[in-house]
Order: sequence, then structure tokens, then C-alpha cells
Amino acid sequence: MFAAREFTFAGRSSRQYGLTLCEIDDKGQSDIAFGNAASIIEDRVIARIQPVHFGVNYHASPLRFKLVFGAERKLNRFELDEISAWLTGYQNYQWLTIDQPDLNHVMFRCLVTSLTPVSAGGFPVAFEAEITCDCPYAYGLPFEELYNLTNSQEILFRNPSPVREFTKPKILFTPEASVNAIKIVNRNDNDRIFFIENLPSNISVEVDNSNCIIRELRYGYNLYGGFNMNFFRLVPGDNHLYIEGAGLLKISGRFFYNVAA
Repeated sequence: MFAAREFTFAGRSSRQYGLTLCEIDDKGQSDIAFGNAASIIEDRVIARIQPVHFGVNYHASPLRFKLVFGAERKLNRFELDEISAWLTGYQNYQWLTIDQPDLNHVMFRCLVTSLTPVSAGGFPVAFEAEITCDCPYAYGLPFEELYNLTNSQEILFRNPSPVREFTKPKILFTPEASVNAIKIVNRNDNDRIFFIENLPSNISVEVDNSNCIIRELRYGYNLYGGFNMNFFRLVPGDNHLYIEGAGLLKISGRFFYNVAA
């Protein structure tokens, strides 16, 4: 249950509409379970007591919770329409933040999938909103790390996420004129190798590792032919990276956080 009074959704604060998180009658903020519910993947056969175990999926379902918020007075029809237009009707996920100190480092990427007016004394004074996130986790604030690479070097990259999932950040690499390849070995990920070769000169390479997309930003070259198809990822905690390829490297993204209340 959230202890905050205010929240921000799609870039607008609830304060703009005179709304605060509240409890009214039997309506209130729902207790929120951690989003990474375990989905066990296994088969059970007659000849075995134990199952044939394949693994566990911790992101089979998104995080869902309810918010109740209202005003200190009754709301008229025009205000109801205005609030509904603010919170619903989006085609893409929006950012939600809960304005309390222990949540100021996280954001929820979500949609309001149900919005119901709540009445008191026969007049609408509040709303109950069903929140559906895009994944089981909240996101940290954006991070960005820049490295001026010279030939080969070692980098320690710290992933503070408490979630036992891979973080797949974006990479932007601008090689020096004589460089035609980039190689990143993550010592903490079983020496997994991310490698692109046959790079043309005077290019800038963007790799969206989460969506498995590589783009050359200046001329639109297709770089997949020189790629080993191992997209870059970070394990929780320390990531000792060995990098070959001189140039400017940017690693950016958001870390995952497991939030309950």
C-alpha cells in the first residue's frame, strides 16, 4: 500500500486536478505483491517421481495494482471527462511515479486499463484505477555511461538491480577511423561475447539489445552480416567487461526494481 499523497502520470501531476491518493468507504490502495511470480516450466511423467524440470519464468505476467484517488469536494461532469482524458485512451505505455521518498528512484511503465468513479453521498468524489504495467518490475531512472576506448581495455560496470534478470541496455558506438570491429566480453556472464566486425568507416552504431535491433545511424548500413548474434546484456551486480575497439562507447538504459507495498 502506498503512503504517498500524490502521483504523476503521463507527465502530469495529480495535483493539477486537485486529486490525492486516499481511502474512501471500502475503497483504498491495494496491497501489491512482488511482480515476479514464479511460473514453473516442467513436465511430470509416470516413470519419475520428480518432474522433468526446464526452468522458471519470472516474467510471465505483468505487475498489476489498484490506485484510489479523489478530491476534497464533489467532481462535476466536466472534471470527470478531463480526468478520464488524462488517464485513459493511450496507445502506448506511459510513465507513472508515486511521490513518496522510498519510491523516488523508480517509475512504472503502465496503462490505466480500468477507471471507475467512486461516489460518496450520491456524488462522484474519487476514482479507482486498475494499473497494468508492461512487465513485472518498476524501472530505475535512466542511466548513461560514456567510455573513450583505446584499443583494448577492462571496465567494471556495476548493475545495482536486485532483480535476477538480465538487463539489456542500449549501446552507441562511434569507432575511430581505423577501427572495423567491436568486441565486448562479459566475464561475469560466462564470458559471453558480443562482436560486430566488418564495420565501414565514419559510422555510428546503435544496438538496442532488448529489442534485438542494430542500426547504423549515418548511412543506414546493414551490419547484421558481421554480427555474432549475441546481444549484449548485464548480470545483476558486478560485470567485468573486456572491450576491444577504439572509439566512443555509450551504455544507457534503466535498471529493473522489484517493488511491492
